[in-house]
Amino acid sequence: MRGFRFSSLKVVDLVGLALVLCVAAAAVPLWADDDPGTAVIPTVYRDSWKITVNGKPQANGTFTMVFTPLHGEPVKFTVNVLKKMKPKQITQDLWKELSLAAGANYKVKKKGDRVVAISKTNKKVPATALEITDQKLSGMSLTISAK
Repeated sequence: MRGFRFSSLKVVDLVGLALVLCVAAAAVPLWADDDPGTAVIPTVYRDSWKITVNGKPQANGTFTMVFTPLHGEPVKFTVNVLKKMKPKQITQDLWKELSLAAGANYKVKKKGDRVVAISKTNKKVPATALEITDQKLSGMSLTISAK
């Protein structure tokens, strides 16, 4: 009966190859924890922001925003929008709600009929993040940008 023989050099080669494959297999995750199609948008903190109201609403709706000071608690507020409401009225309502959410450490100003700006009252006040979390608007939009 014939036996199957390995030379010592071939056994070392096979063990080395198996070791390399085991290390490579452990390095590649079998199942990804995160969905590759999901992007995480970082929160941006700035000393000042500008919100611009664009267009005219074609239906009743709302938009919800969150004001968050750096290392502070987020404050959520909602603005109601009526069909054919003028941008000046929407800006006025946005100014009122953002002023209440921001408090005394931040200046909230209306600039014309379509822009609301917010900035820190002094250098010691923390920077803020401002985001739109929900909007149910038809015919109009909001733009948040650096001041």
